[in-house]
Amino acid sequence: HMEDLGLVMVILCDYQTRKFQRRTPFTNEIQNSAATDVEDAISDCKTKLNAALARHRIKASAPSIEYLLPETVRSKEAIGSKQPVYTWVNQIKTSISDVIEQFKEEGFTLVNSEEKLVDKQFAVDPLCSDVLMFPGEYREDLVDHDLYLGGKIVIQDKSSCIAPHSIKHLLGDDSDIIHVNVGAGLTTAHIASLINNSNNHAWAFGAKSTSESKAIQAQFEKCGIKGIKVPTDSFLDIDHDDSKYKNVRVILVTADCSRSAVTNPVDFIVNEGEDMKILKDMATGDVNMSRITELSTAHMNIMKHAMKFSKVQAVVYMTRSIHETENENVVVKSVEYTNMVQQRKFPWRVVPPVLPFSGEEIEKKIGIIGKYIKFHPTEKSSGCFVAVVTREPEDAKEAARDVLARAQARGLLPTKKSKEKLVNSEITNGEVDHIPNGHDAEAEPKLLPKREREKLQREPKGRIRHEQILNHLVHCKKCTCIMHRPPPSLDGSQNSTNSTRKAFTS
Repeated sequence: HMEDLGLVMVILCDYQTRKFQRRTPFTNEIQNSAATDVEDAISDCKTKLNAALARHRIKASAPSIEYLLPETVRSKEAIGSKQPVYTWVNQIKTSISDVIEQFKEEGFTLVNSEEKLVDKQFAVDPLCSDVLMFPGEYREDLVDHDLYLGGKIVIQDKSSCIAPHSIKHLLGDDSDIIHVNVGAGLTTAHIASLINNSNNHAWAFGAKSTSESKAIQAQFEKCGIKGIKVPTDSFLDIDHDDSKYKNVRVILVTADCSRSAVTNPVDFIVNEGEDMKILKDMATGDVNMSRITELSTAHMNIMKHAMKFSKVQAVVYMTRSIHETENENVVVKSVEYTNMVQQRKFPWRVVPPVLPFSGEEIEKKIGIIGKYIKFHPTEKSSGCFVAVVTREPEDAKEAARDVLARAQARGLLPTKKSKEKLVNSEITNGEVDHIPNGHDAEAEPKLLPKREREKLQREPKGRIRHEQILNHLVHCKKCTCIMHRPPPSLDGSQNSTNSTRKAFTS
């Protein structure tokens, strides 16, 4: 069939590289049935195919079969071959420090992430603290490593890790999440690893059959993840008012895009569980604008549906595309349309993701451009685009609870397990030793005034003065990333702030 032409050409190219010898599957590898059928067919007529390829290469004056591919595809492949291998640590099964120590014991050296990785060197990614980088030549060794086979580390490109880290600080302890276009389930698993909370539940949409759903569930089980449902329904067909989604606060939309920012298509498809049919489009190297327009329309429909969920307060949109039509245009048009239709008191708006970009990166627009994360494909990783769209709840009490949940997620407030530890925290010279997430005791106002901190120390154990901290969150400029405060009322009064505080204290 013509629709399988892309898949046939890729497997044929792989066969030619291996001199038409069959490939030995990796340990515990889940093989694609379509790819296996093509491989069997090629094997049956490999002699004739080998001769035909040799004649075609000579006719085209191509030094090797790779030169039969378009220049754009070959340049991407050249970039991809130099990229490091990225793995994220599954914190449900182990810890980042334990994994780092194990690699050190095996002879690896931990170096600065800015250095070029050579030999047995590895580094921690500066943006994603649970992501480790290794030289590209160690990919096969990592695939056979006990940590990988045991589900303690997962191989996935950095471009796929940005969105989970953008979501981490948007979820509270009891918040649920929906992931649209789940793929092989690795991104959903990464979110579960970062949250590592049994109180959160997730729905992963994108499986087109029961067999696909079971394969994704098997990936979750390998990672030790529970509580993720993988329905075969289309996301667009579900009722946004269904009571089972009442606790959903965040929706991640991983767009089924052009993948124009992907540098290594084959590795991408294998890791992400994408449809093999996309290889045909990715192998041509041409930009089909009508196809991109068609895709962007589909993306907008998903975004509009995601913003209909009454309890959802954040929609994270991610693509692996370099085209503005699929990126900023989709976000802006979806938000404008939804706000016009819904006419809510607190409308949807784009906000900067919470990631540790340096001042230099922000100034030079490296990875962060305005309110959007935008990485172009380089020798370090494939490219990606991430946007975070949020709104405040209409109900004042719910808004207060959401503020506290986000504050706990960012470490500005203690969780239930850490309240007693916070009360007994050591104070040196009347100042808190460390205030997380950018609040510097010397450069910024204290989390609480000195007199109130001293009063807090005299409170009985376990009693936390949340009203004081909430007051700080309402007024602290550095907390707007987790607060997303509504604008003051038109008459200039503080009614919105007072009602939030009143709702919380009640």
